Amino acid sequence: MKRFLKIFFILLFLLNFAYAKEYFIREAILTYDILPTGEIKVENKLTYDFSGSFSRAWITIPKGKYSIGEISVGEIIDGIYKGYSYHKETSERIPGTFDVVQEGNQYKITWFYRANNTKKTFVIRYKLENALKVYDDVAEFYWKVWGGDWDIGLPALWTEVNLPSEIKSTNDVLYWLHPNIDGKIGIKKDYKGIVAYAGNIPPHQWVEVRVVFPKSYLTKLDPFKVELASGSGRNLILDEEQRWQKQEIEEEQREVVYIKVFGVFSLLLLFLGIFLPLRIYFKYGREPKVDYERDYEQEPPADIPPAWVEALVNQASTLTPNSIVASTLELARRGYIKIEEEEKRSFLGLKHKEYKIVITNKEIENDLSEELRLLLEELRSFGREFYISELKKKDLSNFKREFDSVVKNYVFKEKKWIIDEGKQKLYILIALWIGLGVLYYLGIFSSALFRNELSFCSVFLWFILFINIVISALFIRPVQRYSEEGKLLALRWKAFRRYLKDFSLISERPPSSLILWEKYLVYGTVLGVAKEVLRAMQMLNVPVDQISWYVPMSTSSAMGLADSIQSFSSSLEDFSSAFSSSVISSTSSGSSGGGGGGGGGGGGGAD
Repeated sequence: MKRFLKIFFILLFLLNFAYAKEYFIREAILTYDILPTGEIKVENKLTYDFSGSFSRAWITIPKGKYSIGEISVGEIIDGIYKGYSYHKETSERIPGTFDVVQEGNQYKITWFYRANNTKKTFVIRYKLENALKVYDDVAEFYWKVWGGDWDIGLPALWTEVNLPSEIKSTNDVLYWLHPNIDGKIGIKKDYKGIVAYAGNIPPHQWVEVRVVFPKSYLTKLDPFKVELASGSGRNLILDEEQRWQKQEIEEEQREVVYIKVFGVFSLLLLFLGIFLPLRIYFKYGREPKVDYERDYEQEPPADIPPAWVEALVNQASTLTPNSIVASTLELARRGYIKIEEEEKRSFLGLKHKEYKIVITNKEIENDLSEELRLLLEELRSFGREFYISELKKKDLSNFKREFDSVVKNYVFKEKKWIIDEGKQKLYILIALWIGLGVLYYLGIFSSALFRNELSFCSVFLWFILFINIVISALFIRPVQRYSEEGKLLALRWKAFRRYLKDFSLISERPPSSLILWEKYLVYGTVLGVAKEVLRAMQMLNVPVDQISWYVPMSTSSAMGLADSIQSFSSSLEDFSSAFSSSVISSTSSGSSGGGGGGGGGGGGGAD
């Protein structure tokens, strides 16, 4: 529990730390001024909101046929632009400076400042050469104004593309916004360019603008500052955009069909997720009717090992430490081990009791059950004798799994007291739902059908599969049932447990022999009523000192029967605690579709 709380508080601290420092960009205003020469002046105005302390930000621009120059960075302070000075990046992150480097296949512009729970607007300027493509008839500006490498979303993106000449006719200019997102694009009211808006851009989503205008607008065209392309470009670009629009329409139609099929498929899955577990339950899970009305059984209903009793009564394939404790007492009762009580002194001289397991030389009898043989072999592996407290240092997880498996095999398979065919079919059904989810995941993410518009469908389908898994899991226990023989035997053992808990009944008709009392103690331990049995033994003056396999430490005659019983009870609890500790410690652990061919892009960040 303490370790859990420690981990919890560490995670809480890390989460608080993570949430204490974050940033987002409230708005981006991008301006592209196309000069008469064909060069392009770019201004990126980015408004950041900082929560926590930050001192560095950057943007990246992929390399291409174009080149970037005349880079500058500044900040808007009280409505006035303040330029930063160029300085190589240092570990001090000098405020008011910026640096430009080429990293692999991209340019990286980094600037430095001081921000703590505030808002800042930065301005990044540079000039592009060879970024404008010029055909014989038109010039084409095709640029990713927002790159797909941003890890954060963007609420609002404004883009202006100012042309080198005023637009003489609206038919002269063509423009598109890619991809098909929440946005608009159109001619500016002053006819000097194109303006575009895109909103609610998710992380890793690029946005690009494509503008085509007459080549004659470039009144001072410099062929060395542009990318020249021979032939007519207007019709070529129109054909490409129309092809993309046609593909977009076809894709939307496919999406409509996909969503309809998806809806039918999802409803079918949901129906099967409810119907199949019910069908399995009614076929395998209904308990047989048994004619048994007794409230109490005064003697153990069957001479079977204690671990079998727990598996039978609880319909459990994984047993509690009570089965190990009771099985150890059964080994002691049958003479294979002894339990000795000793007095020890701690490092500070304080007295405390220790309980020792001593292995006897008795030969193994043929009727000793397999799991009791397994336990005896495990105990012998610890040596001729050892203290119960030493079990805390042992790894008993593998033994416990093997012990449970042996008991399950006898109770479920050989004796067939419990029928778990339905449970196995439910496990197969759960694996089927998980497999469908994995296949859908792999298929949808490797398919061109996967788009943001379809993400809700994907989440909905996985939600249905999750519901199906939960429904199937809820039926796992109910679908497991007793056979007629197993049901009758389980009812008799439950009646015997009620008898052991009722002291008045035991006192009226107590067992006549010590051997039967010993069996009461063994079965009472596995049934969780050992304390009640010990209390009855104390009240009825059962001669505990005659139990040969329990050896109390030498004490004065003043120690009465009650103290002996109390000490014996403590030894059982200590053994259970030691075993539980060992097992637990060892097992815990105006847009159009298409696009994507423009230059630019990249991303950015801050820290």
